[in-house]
Amino acid sequence: MLNELDSTSADSSLRPGAADFAAIFLLDSAGRITFANAAARTLWQADSAGLTGHSFCTLFSFEMVSARPGWLEAQWQIVLGTALGTGTILSAQPRVGPPREVRVRIEKVSDGAYLATVQSPLAPAGAALNDAGGLSLLAKQGAAGFFDLDLKSGRVTYSPSWKKILGYADGELSDTLDTWRELIHPDDSGAAPDQLGKKLHPGTHPFGVEYRMRHRRGHWVWIQCIGIRIFNSTGELERVVGLNLDISDRKEFDEASLVNAERLEFLAGIGPLGAFDLDFASQVFWFSPGWKKILRYRDDEPADDSASFVAALPPDERDGGADTWFLLRAPGRTAFVESTDLIAKDGERIPVILGAHRTLTRKRELVRVVGFICPASRGRSGTPVDEDGLSSALVKDAFASVAEGVLIADPVGKILHANPAASRLLAQKPEQIIGLPVTDVFRLVYRENGRPGDDPCHRALTAEQPLPLFNEHALLPVNGAAEPRPIIWTARASLDEGVARGVVIVFRDPAEMSLTPEELVKANRFESLGLLAGGISHDFNNILTTILGGISLAKDTHNFSGLDDAEKGCLTAKGLTKQLLMFAKGGSGTQVVVGARDLFDDAVKIAAAGADAEIVIDAPDGVQPVSVDRAQMLQVFQNLIVNALQAMPPPPHRAQVHLRASNVALTAEQIPPLPEGNYVEFEVRDNGSGIAPENLQKIFDPFFTTKKHGTGLGLATVFSIVRKHGGQIGVDSTSGQGTAFTVFLPRADAPVEVQVRRAPSLRFGTGRILFMDDDPKISALSASMLQSLDYKFDLAKNGDDAIQFYKRYLNIGRPYDAVILDITVIGGMGGEECFKTLRDLDPDVRAIVSSGYDNEDMARRFIDLGFCAYLTKPYRVHDLGKVLRAVLG
Repeated sequence: MLNELDSTSADSSLRPGAADFAAIFLLDSAGRITFANAAARTLWQADSAGLTGHSFCTLFSFEMVSARPGWLEAQWQIVLGTALGTGTILSAQPRVGPPREVRVRIEKVSDGAYLATVQSPLAPAGAALNDAGGLSLLAKQGAAGFFDLDLKSGRVTYSPSWKKILGYADGELSDTLDTWRELIHPDDSGAAPDQLGKKLHPGTHPFGVEYRMRHRRGHWVWIQCIGIRIFNSTGELERVVGLNLDISDRKEFDEASLVNAERLEFLAGIGPLGAFDLDFASQVFWFSPGWKKILRYRDDEPADDSASFVAALPPDERDGGADTWFLLRAPGRTAFVESTDLIAKDGERIPVILGAHRTLTRKRELVRVVGFICPASRGRSGTPVDEDGLSSALVKDAFASVAEGVLIADPVGKILHANPAASRLLAQKPEQIIGLPVTDVFRLVYRENGRPGDDPCHRALTAEQPLPLFNEHALLPVNGAAEPRPIIWTARASLDEGVARGVVIVFRDPAEMSLTPEELVKANRFESLGLLAGGISHDFNNILTTILGGISLAKDTHNFSGLDDAEKGCLTAKGLTKQLLMFAKGGSGTQVVVGARDLFDDAVKIAAAGADAEIVIDAPDGVQPVSVDRAQMLQVFQNLIVNALQAMPPPPHRAQVHLRASNVALTAEQIPPLPEGNYVEFEVRDNGSGIAPENLQKIFDPFFTTKKHGTGLGLATVFSIVRKHGGQIGVDSTSGQGTAFTVFLPRADAPVEVQVRRAPSLRFGTGRILFMDDDPKISALSASMLQSLDYKFDLAKNGDDAIQFYKRYLNIGRPYDAVILDITVIGGMGGEECFKTLRDLDPDVRAIVSSGYDNEDMARRFIDLGFCAYLTKPYRVHDLGKVLRAVLG
């Protein structure tokens, strides 16, 4: 556009040494240069950017100068006042050489914009607006986009650059007013400079307009026109002088921006894109209508605050707030995109793609997050996929997105693929290692003594089960110049009907490994379940022996004395499975008030199951209760007890674990960082091997372990849970004598909730019951129970049968008084789906859940769905009677 003016530099008449020259400037309202043509740059010996942005007044020398603030602004006002519309003589000061006199004339071309011409002092005043002046010279000798409309004669003067904008050569295009008007777009003719305000007061009037003109090839070019209109004494327009600038690119950008803005408004409003802006610095938060629609909120909810974002996170990810959640994502990157689940208003998990850009301070504090969500895509048609529905490109992208190094080798140990993390950890480009043997690239040595490690491919291919996580090795660099790098690694063989297809090796630098508190708890919980499985099976076998023995006595010898013990054994097993399910599921986030003795008793039941150690619990009745997430706090003490048991020397050592609880009052700074107050002190002490002094400072670090097959998650999880509950944990250990872990937790403000148990009694009733279960033995046993309670009943083996039974009696006006539905039916309709159909048939249906999952959260879920009660297996006659009596009233 304005760069067209550079063509004047090729003409000798515009050199500063010529008798007549015209330096052209565009200035803003403060007198700063926004454009300078080639003649101006030549006169002041500056490059293309050397003048832009400088004050116009700095190009001249004045008798009076000053460094005080505001001097340049005052100087500009003086120059503007003397040169506007008339012209004045000033002394131009080139960068090199003596000053020279020039004539300066300034014209206002629009609000906040001025056109300045600097000419030889020989040019007469006002020459910029006549044929002998600099602008006429500019029109004839190549200034960009200059034109002169003489409305009296009907003739037009176009500069070559003006014609070039529209695709015409210098000799083309008739210089007539009619030709000019034919080039104007019909819709823009009213904006043409010869049509605006036809009658004004005499004199010159600046203007600035935008319109379209037809290019020689037929398309339309957007023009920005600035210039001066001259009116005669009667107010008639006689002449228009101005500059044309091609602004098509800007207009296209503006239109594209408008379209993009409309598109974004659609996507973020009623479309499939939900936008959000979380400004943590100013505490201003915004969610688009699309966000609310995806998560099924009304337009006036949720409130625009950070709590609304937290409410959309899964319950196990809400700790710490929205800022913590974002800080834990994609460490080291400002922006990220990931697949995740969000919780809708109705509680349903919705898979979404979430993208976010984070603004952080130098201290890595989160200031602002701008992002979007959209419903997760399930795939693209036409993308090549294998038999599992995964495209090779998707698998490759998945490997590229993980933080661990991944090497894939063929059955003979040649590397087929290395993801970016592996390339970085090995300090080799992928193309440098593809095709090489694994042992030439993935060279393992033992950290302690530097001895070479085994071939990971051979270990994976010959192992009878998946390899554990190895943490005793370091990675020897390929070039040998650097020190061995500690790594944690594992490998797994890929088999197809017993034939090896290859080996996958996964490794990572432990110094780069980090888990969120929630991830620590989950990972450790699953590890603990595996460790405790053997002990739990031992206790279950003991319980089953009691049950089976009591039944055998009654059946074979008619001796019923063992049935009471068998019944107690069933209830014990039921309680153990309930506790095991709660442990496997993890905490619900709800805090309850529990006693110290209860916590120790429940933790010992699972953690010490099958152990031959002597467990002593010292928790007097006077110890105050604590308010905790029961499942998570059980995980704390189970970890500590398991650690104590695993630290014991082999027989004949007599293993002892002492659990103690007491009330303590802490002063300020006594146990940093705990504030002054009343606490409960829990201690888990053992007489095991103890912890080496050099390891004491690292035992709570994630992935630190001294066990051969440990993961180092147990104590890191304990530390995370205790701190989350406002407590603190410490350790005291002596090698060869034992270790004591001490946990401080704040006392609860409320007493323990004691549930008063009523004596069991049989509940008799009348009515017709529909019982559905796919296990014929459970159906037969429950039928006998219903018969003993004087209920009439029908038995169904799946949901389809139950629906047919219910329809039959509903059609004759005798619907069942209650239905008992098993939730899980193998190979048929389960209880939940059956209940929804029955409720459509009869909105007043009274349904009872029958399930082997003894879990309060699950029971609450089914009650919320509309079930009347939750019956946990196994159950006794009086349990069944009590539930039916409560449902039937």
